Amino acid sequence: MSDPSWTQGPPKTILLATDLSNRCDRATDRAAHLAKLWGARLVVLNVLEFDQEFLESRRTADLPSWRQPPDREGVVLAQLRRDLREDLKGVEIRIVQGAPAATIDAVARDIDADLIIVGLARDESLGRYFLGSTVERLSRQTPIPLLVVKNRVRPYGEILVATDFSPPSQHALTAAAQFFPQAPLTLLHAWEVPFKGLLDSPNFRREWTAMEKVGCDKFVAQSRLSPDQHRSLQVLLEHGSTESIICTYMRDKGVELIVVGTHGRSGLFDVRLGGTAKRILEAAPGDVLLIREPRSVRAPGANSTSKESAAVD
Repeated sequence: MSDPSWTQGPPKTILLATDLSNRCDRATDRAAHLAKLWGARLVVLNVLEFDQEFLESRRTADLPSWRQPPDREGVVLAQLRRDLREDLKGVEIRIVQGAPAATIDAVARDIDADLIIVGLARDESLGRYFLGSTVERLSRQTPIPLLVVKNRVRPYGEILVATDFSPPSQHALTAAAQFFPQAPLTLLHAWEVPFKGLLDSPNFRREWTAMEKVGCDKFVAQSRLSPDQHRSLQVLLEHGSTESIICTYMRDKGVELIVVGTHGRSGLFDVRLGGTAKRILEAAPGDVLLIREPRSVRAPGANSTSKESAAVD
């Protein structure tokens, strides 16, 4: 098996999946920003679900010609012109019919995308983000790094990488270093003990902290960081729940991006997005980059039919 593309430098091809709603505006801006930063090819995908197109065709079938809606490609292009303005040159547009998550994954594989970018909706009354079925399903089945965008575009400064010292979190550290070679990296490990009463003993706390440090030192020694990245890497070992520590640090330090690795079937960052990973995605006050454990990748099974493909000059 060849090394994943995220071990070899910044993405060369980015796929932006958008439904043209307001929740995708920030993802669109971030995709344009990163494409320009990396000199990457940008492909914009709009997925039409089968029932969506059927209902639309039934609704408009009897309308006179001048009331017929514009073709879908024209709608997508017009929206992108408004959203991207001068950043539109060279962007490719694909309009594909199918199930959203499976179709996004299939198109990403077809174009050899190195990164998929999607947006999230936010409930302002609760202050939390909602994954939606598409993001959750996509995270389970695609082998391609998935950037979930929440915030307005600001240059990523410090990059936070969550670790449980597992191979998947090693992949997350590698991807962060390759995607953003000039950015300061912070490696964060949050730990808890089964019986909190044990922490009342100063000796137990010291011994447990020392054990975590040994694990962290070994983890860092095995990483693929450059010598400069090794020297500048900041390491944090903190007691507390993972998502709480992460959210607090990101807010206090103004961190815009956290990178996490997903496990195949079990572990801290479960590919099923149960438990910790799902809470991080919903609660983190910044963008989240998911890096998939290569051995857990499922064979592609998308069933989609391409309708249109266009390059914007």
